[in-house]
Amino acid sequence: MAGVSSTFRLLQRRQLSNISNFIKKQSNFAAVRVSTPKVKVLATLHGKGSNVEGQKDFRRHDSNCAKRTDLNFDDILTLLGNGNLQLIDVREPNELAQQGEFPSALNIPLSCLKESLMLKDERFIELFNIPKPRPNDEDIVFVGFGPIKSSTALEIAHKMGFKKARQYTGGFKEWLEKTEEITN
Repeated sequence: MAGVSSTFRLLQRRQLSNISNFIKKQSNFAAVRVSTPKVKVLATLHGKGSNVEGQKDFRRHDSNCAKRTDLNFDDILTLLGNGNLQLIDVREPNELAQQGEFPSALNIPLSCLKESLMLKDERFIELFNIPKPRPNDEDIVFVGFGPIKSSTALEIAHKMGFKKARQYTGGFKEWLEKTEEITN
C-alpha cells in the first residue's frame, strides 16, 4: 500500500510540473481570455441592477449563466500562473487520501471551515502555517471534488463577510481530467 501511495504522489508531482510549464507557456493567452468583454457582460448581468422589479435574476433562474463567483479551469490556471490564489480545498482528509490532493491548496475541511475562519490570526498561523485570509481578499477560492462542497463553503464565507471569495465549480474532478489532457 505504501508503494502505491508514493507512486501516486510521484505522478502528482510530475503532473504539477507539466502543468506549471503549461501555465508559463500559456499565461499571456489565459490573461487575454479572462479580460475579454464577456467578463464585463457577466458583471453587468449580476450587478446591482439585476434585481430591478420585472428583470430576471440570472443567478437564481438561468442555469446556463455563469455566476461571477464561479471560476473555470482556465481561470484557475491564470491565477496559479500569476501567483494570485489562496486555494482552499474543503474536502475531508479521507477524501484527499482517496481522490488525491489539489496542488498548492490549503485543506480546511468543510466541517471546520466556519470555526477556522473565526480563529484569531496567531492561532490560524499555528494550525495552517500561512496567514489567515482577510475578508477583503480577492484571491480566495474554494474547491471540492465537484461544485457541492465548494458552493456550501462559498455560502459560509460570504455570510462571514468574505464577500469577494469565489469557487472553482469544476473541482478536483475537472482538474484531474483537464490536467490529464494537457500532460498526454
